[in-house]
Amino acid sequence: MEFGKQRRMQRIFKSDGRTLIVAMDHAAYMPDVVLGLQDPGRYIQEIHAAGADAVMTTLGTIRKIQSKIIDFPVILSMESDYPNVADFVDQGMRLGVDMLKCMVYPFSPEDPSSLNSFARLANAADKWGMPVMAEVFPGGMNGSKEWNTVEKLSSCVRVTAEAGADVIKTFYLDNTGDFTSVIENSLVPLVVLGGVKSDDPLPLLERIALCLDKGASGVAIGRNIWAHKTPGAITRAIAAVVHEGSSVGDAVKYLS
Repeated sequence: MEFGKQRRMQRIFKSDGRTLIVAMDHAAYMPDVVLGLQDPGRYIQEIHAAGADAVMTTLGTIRKIQSKIIDFPVILSMESDYPNVADFVDQGMRLGVDMLKCMVYPFSPEDPSSLNSFARLANAADKWGMPVMAEVFPGGMNGSKEWNTVEKLSSCVRVTAEAGADVIKTFYLDNTGDFTSVIENSLVPLVVLGGVKSDDPLPLLERIALCLDKGASGVAIGRNIWAHKTPGAITRAIAAVVHEGSSVGDAVKYLS
């Protein structure tokens, strides 16, 4: 790995090889107003101070909160059908971000070019030492339940890694087999997404601890942080599990 890419990766993944990413890119892709993201700058510094390692967001939000993320590692998020991948890499370089992220839908009948588009992006970014994260959804965002197996997810993670991903982001599968197969097939660090909003922090913290125990390199949490009533406190609790090896019982005390 060349120095530029290594340096950017080490800004996001700490010395223990793990990361806590706050995902704040939802407003660019959802058809309805995303409650909690109207003013992301209002709590971004609190989240950073509480232990988040990086923020993943989109162009407009970066421009809006740039003065508050000068020393906060940033991942620029995009869709997989960006018309010119070289332009996207150039945009990321000009913004000074530490990583690019795009959605990848392996074997999707609705978006059959997704993996090839990602491969072009990864190749273009590699020329400039820019790491690329792939958010993997087997069969597409609306893939049928037959894709929700360890075998299918392992295959999709592997082909995406082979296409040039530096980091994989995907979902955790409960009670569907040995998730370590997914980790092993990723070839690169794998971070697990946070999933749907939950008012109870215990299941979230338990799932994070389980993913880490299986070999995940971290998590990328969105609504369960910025839509929480105390974003700083839940970030601190998650950081304790990710980086300090805290038990769920000890971590949840940060919320009391």
